[in-house]
Amino acid sequence: MSETFTHRPVLLDECIQALAIRPEGIYLDGTLGRAGHSREIARRLTTGRLICIDRDQAAIDAAQDRLAPWLDHSNFDQLNGILDELALDGVDGMLFDLGVSSPQLDDGSRGFSYMADAPLDMRMDRDQGLSAADVVNGWSQEELRRILTQYGEERYAASIAAAIVRRRADKPI
Repeated sequence: MSETFTHRPVLLDECIQALAIRPEGIYLDGTLGRAGHSREIARRLTTGRLICIDRDQAAIDAAQDRLAPWLDHSNFDQLNGILDELALDGVDGMLFDLGVSSPQLDDGSRGFSYMADAPLDMRMDRDQGLSAADVVNGWSQEELRRILTQYGEERYAASIAAAIVRRRADKPI
């Protein structure tokens, strides 16, 4: 994947300052994304180590030429196992830039954006089985209401869940 990286990472200077990077330290970027933070951390290391994790294989693939030795296609919830596998007791600093990334929104086929007419997917890791289409087309009205309330803090969750169920009765969403 040959993409020009002109992306400016969010709060880059503030993140680097807060990490207080030591050239021999061990640092972890738990959400690699476009690798802007990781590239800046790597520039400051001499004998240190950088561990880059992302659920999105596309992010790992895009960073191969710049950060190959430090990449791991995984979820940050696997952090303990990753550190155990690398025989590390801990790290000197960690960075997590949580949420959907620009490339995920820009790529209509990923199903994160309403700007493209594409399948409703929304998986950070496309190897995972359950897509957003599976949820909206297969889950009960009560379960849809629950997730909209619990995870989306949506005050109209009951109405939205009912509308989804009515709409999908005609044809899949």
